[in-house]
Amino acid sequence: MDSQLYIVINANLPLGQIISKRLAQKGNTVVYLADNEQDGYAIAADEPRVRYRHCLTYDHGMIAGEFDWATRYVGPVNGVVVVVTEGSIRQLSIPIEESFFASLHEGLSQETDELSLTYVIVPDDDKTCGQSLKDLHLKLCELSHQSNSSKTGIKVNHVVIGAHQYTQGPKCAVVATDASDLIHYLSSKNAKAVRHQAFYFGNSPD
Repeated sequence: MDSQLYIVINANLPLGQIISKRLAQKGNTVVYLADNEQDGYAIAADEPRVRYRHCLTYDHGMIAGEFDWATRYVGPVNGVVVVVTEGSIRQLSIPIEESFFASLHEGLSQETDELSLTYVIVPDDDKTCGQSLKDLHLKLCELSHQSNSSKTGIKVNHVVIGAHQYTQGPKCAVVATDASDLIHYLSSKNAKAVRHQAFYFGNSPD
């Protein structure tokens, strides 16, 4: 697959950190946005293709500024990865909505025809995770119908992490690697027709 430029917006979770590193190890460039400078610079030092930028993860103004910076000084943005919680989806809201990224992509000079936006949905905690996958799927469908992203130059998919143990700890690296493979595929030309899909990483035997 061709090299891509990704912006990863992570709420200081190990899962998002490892996804960023794995995407970079595939030959991609990653602009990693988070407000934990210690972890951010550590990731950039460990993987040269990751560029850390300090950013409050749900601050629209700061994200817009970093999107502009990446476009000006790195290259056209191919994909955006946003880590969000199940709770925000169940309330029929996403901290950073599709229309925001659509406006960024439309407002900047881009060489890419379409922006691939992937929401990685993680459990709020180990007590609430996986309570109702069917309910979560219905919420995603509602959000999809509310969106006009089919006309805005972006395509949206969701990666659902179904167990809290996968967001940190020993199993996190394995799931993050698999998730990064999927995200990389979703932003490729081969997956151009794949949109508004939810991919689930659930419990598996040890």
